[in-house]
Amino acid sequence: MKKLFIAALLFVGVVSFAQDINQKSTRDQRENLTPEQRNEKHLQKLTSELSLDKKQQDQVKQLLAERSAKSEKFKATRKDSKTKPIDAEREGFKKQMETEKAANDAKMKSILNADQYTKWTALKKEHKDHKGKGDHRVHRDMKSSQERDAAHLQKLTTDLNLNADQQKKVSELLSDRSTKMAMLKKSRKDSGVAPTDAEKTAMKKQMKEDHKAYDAKMKSILTADQYKKWEAIQKEHKDKMKDHRKDKM
Repeated sequence: MKKLFIAALLFVGVVSFAQDINQKSTRDQRENLTPEQRNEKHLQKLTSELSLDKKQQDQVKQLLAERSAKSEKFKATRKDSKTKPIDAEREGFKKQMETEKAANDAKMKSILNADQYTKWTALKKEHKDHKGKGDHRVHRDMKSSQERDAAHLQKLTTDLNLNADQQKKVSELLSDRSTKMAMLKKSRKDSGVAPTDAEKTAMKKQMKEDHKAYDAKMKSILTADQYKKWEAIQKEHKDKMKDHRKDKM
């Protein structure tokens, strides 16, 4: 049952124009390249996939450079900003991103012929589908479990106003959960067998029991007001996950 529980956690657990369509590249590999090197690699890929002629290569290269400049400017702005954007700012940024994407798409359409544009659109969709399946896991793996726990503890300390004793207890609880997750990943890695329907049912039951136990421990650590806020945070996260899954369907 222990192995089944571990497998259960993993089983259930929680484009833009210049995206690199080389799906084998990892984030670390991309970050080791300069913007110019990434653009050159992207250009080579597009040249090969779309059979770009010399004039098209020059035009796409310029387009990549323009987008990189905007991206670097955005990163610098985000780095210098010490406050989180409000909802109105997020909506404005989302709208701006959609406008930029549409503009980039139009520019590519003017550079490519009909067949090339069709292929380029298909490549973007393929990359987007691939990212939708793997991005959540990739982003989680970018940080160690200790770093994720520290970030989570910091957020809970701020949101719930935890005192020193509560921080220590919550930190231990997060660490215990991370240990289970590490065991889970190892078990899943060692086993390449998909769970049966009966095992999935048992997994779901075990997950509910584990969630109740975790909830009870948090309730014993927090005050009544803190626990109420924590429940609201949990619900908000759960709703976001549901919306994310709906978007991918």
